Amino acid sequence: MKRNLLPWVAGLVLVSGCSTRHYVASKHPNGKPEVVIYTQGKGEQAVKVMEKVYYPNGQLDYVGRFKDGRENGEWMYYYEDGTPKYKENWVDGLEDGLQIEYAPDGQPYLEKYYEKGRLVRTVDKSKGE
Repeated sequence: MKRNLLPWVAGLVLVSGCSTRHYVASKHPNGKPEVVIYTQGKGEQAVKVMEKVYYPNGQLDYVGRFKDGRENGEWMYYYEDGTPKYKENWVDGLEDGLQIEYAPDGQPYLEKYYEKGRLVRTVDKSKGE
C-alpha cells in the first residue's frame, strides 16, 4: 500500500513545486543576485511566498517565507561566511516562538521568546542563564 502512494505523493510535490516561480528583483554591482523573490500564481494573482537576499559574494544573507503577504514560518539569517546569525519564527506577520541569535563562531548566545509579536522572555546564553 505504501509503495503505491509514493508515486502519487512524488507527483503531487512535483506539481505543486512547478507553480512556484522566482525572479531576480535586484543585482549587486558585480552582477550577482541580491534579492530573489518567489511567487505562486500567475499575473496579478501572483503572491510572494518566499524571499532570499544574498551578499555580494553570493552567500545567502537571509531567507524567509510569506503567507497572505505577511512573514510566516522560519526565517534564517547568516553571516557573510555562511555561519548562522539568527533564526526567527513568524505567524501571520508577528514574531512567535523562539528566536535564537548566534555569535560569529556559530554558538547560540541569546534566546528570545515571543508570543504573538510580544517579547516575553530573554535568555542570555553567554552568561549561563
